[in-house]
Amino acid sequence: MPSTPPVAPRWRRGAVPFLLALLCAGGCASKTDLTAAIQVTTPSSTPSTAPMLTTTTGAPPQPTMEVADVVDGRTLVSSDGRTVQIAGLAVPGECWARAATEFTRKTLNGKTVKYSTTFGTSAVVIMPDGSDFAVEAVRRGMGRAEPGSTTSLKSAQSAAEQAGLGLWGGECGGKDTVDQAGAQNQKQSGSDDVYFASCDAARRAGLGPIVTGQPGYGKHLDPDGDGIACDR
Repeated sequence: MPSTPPVAPRWRRGAVPFLLALLCAGGCASKTDLTAAIQVTTPSSTPSTAPMLTTTTGAPPQPTMEVADVVDGRTLVSSDGRTVQIAGLAVPGECWARAATEFTRKTLNGKTVKYSTTFGTSAVVIMPDGSDFAVEAVRRGMGRAEPGSTTSLKSAQSAAEQAGLGLWGGECGGKDTVDQAGAQNQKQSGSDDVYFASCDAARRAGLGPIVTGQPGYGKHLDPDGDGIACDR
């Protein structure tokens, strides 16, 4: 009789698939859980739109001083006793020094001005209206620009010289001193007899301000009596 292969016990036939299923379930679950737990993130390439914190530093305020006295056309004394020389102005000449001093005193004395030191006691002086005093003085012929001065001062001096204002006209004629012969010739020529009924008339003739002793000066043109007519 042919032999019949032995039959595995029933419990063995069911145990193997059960163990395989159990192992697979445990392994697959672990693999699935591990894959879900790992999350890969990549940095965003979009630039941040958050505002950046910036700091700004303002310029320091320009120092000020109160003018207590005027020594000459380019030298001031502050209320705390400091001496300040106005930058850009040459030493006043003998012929026009008085007029320059009177102009500076009338314009700056008792006023609070801004200044910026250039060298030593020399400083650029800014008037209350924001204009540079040196440029204004030279423009009116009440000062001479130093050699190598700024373009603004050179332009102001050129305009005053062409118009014959202040030190560029009258007995000075652009010189620091006037010889006696020149002064006598002016008197003989009758230039001191020039008369203007008003400052408007003087300005139309290209004059103003007009200092005492210069042709065209008249007390009726100088109501404040400071020796400078048609200065406003």
